[in-house]
Amino acid sequence: MLYTYVKRNPTVGYCQGLNFIVAHFLRYMEEEETFWAVCSLIESLLPVDYYSAMIGVLIDQKIFIKIVKVTMPILWAHLKRLSLDPSLVTLQWFICLFSYNLNRDASDEVWDNLFLNGSKVLFRAALALISLIEKNILKCREFRKNECMMNPHSGGIHASRKGAAFFR
Repeated sequence: MLYTYVKRNPTVGYCQGLNFIVAHFLRYMEEEETFWAVCSLIESLLPVDYYSAMIGVLIDQKIFIKIVKVTMPILWAHLKRLSLDPSLVTLQWFICLFSYNLNRDASDEVWDNLFLNGSKVLFRAALALISLIEKNILKCREFRKNECMMNPHSGGIHASRKGAAFFR
């Protein structure tokens, strides 16, 4: 399917996170519907160049960092002390549209809101996740991804559909 999409839209090419996006759609749709949903997502819903050379997603990382600086100054100061660029972790969240880093219910909630309210939901979801793990980050004296940022596969991030209401 991704090969076919790249043929349709060669400016995007293959991006590592697209496989998670396709898998998310395939949970609920047949292959052809998934193809057209991916087309709609990339070509209409997300900002231009989101996946083309990763320009759009990298711009979103810069914006997100500015939001964290303004809204979470204590956390930002701590990240600076650790010499930690949050995009080392959050880039994956944005590339995969949270389909890799959240459990199914929470990622469904993010996706529902993404389609209803647009790409600004990605920032809301990222801020919500940072808020959920802020205490753990503030406890860290040096950066270790599994301890500080709570690797979702080690049981760190478990947001329920009800708890994901702040993604809206």
